[in-house]
Amino acid sequence: MEDEKNYILLRVFREEEDMKFFTDVLNDCNIDYKVDNPQSISDNTLATAYGVQVAEDALQYKFMLMVAEDDFERAQSELRSHIAEWISNAGSEENSLLNEFNDEELLDVIKKPDEWSEEDSAMAQALLEKRGKHVSNEVVEAFRQKRLEEVRKPKFGGYFTIIIGYIFAFAGGIIGIFLAASLLGKKRIFNGEKVNIYDKTTRVNAIIYLTISILVVIALAVFLVMKNL
Repeated sequence: MEDEKNYILLRVFREEEDMKFFTDVLNDCNIDYKVDNPQSISDNTLATAYGVQVAEDALQYKFMLMVAEDDFERAQSELRSHIAEWISNAGSEENSLLNEFNDEELLDVIKKPDEWSEEDSAMAQALLEKRGKHVSNEVVEAFRQKRLEEVRKPKFGGYFTIIIGYIFAFAGGIIGIFLAASLLGKKRIFNGEKVNIYDKTTRVNAIIYLTISILVVIALAVFLVMKNL
């Protein structure tokens, strides 16, 4: 039954002991998760999900912490809270590499949770607090929501790509199908949500030349069959 659920990659680890803090939090909060081997999925999937470089870097990781899709945002929230509490109790700001960051750079870490880990964000918040620059949890959440709006925004594929798509659609069909499929794809953003990569204009054109490509392929197949009769 568990395998029927959809699990999303939360974090990768080289050693099991590095993962213990995270699994302890998930267990305490009754959050559904499983641990997989990175070699069980493609390097490209691992790279897309967690920014790990393909092939060589992926092999350095032995554990993938996967969280049930329905629990993903709650898992992130609980981890942020527990990490912030741990940093506060441990007083580990002194040893952080983020100590070398100025205030603006630390604020940028908080503003871009898709580029930094929960630990980095919590550490940046603690360092700013230590420097007398209070950043409340409400402000952090506002930054997070603003960033979500930014990364959710689909991009325009470009007129050149759209024109090339039509050319390939009429010229042979197969390449047009693959190009259309890539423009209709989705990406998973840092809160676990899947969103369209390209905007509506791009996707509508992709659907049109996907249809044309399929019709061209069918027409060519019928022509070849009729020719050989």
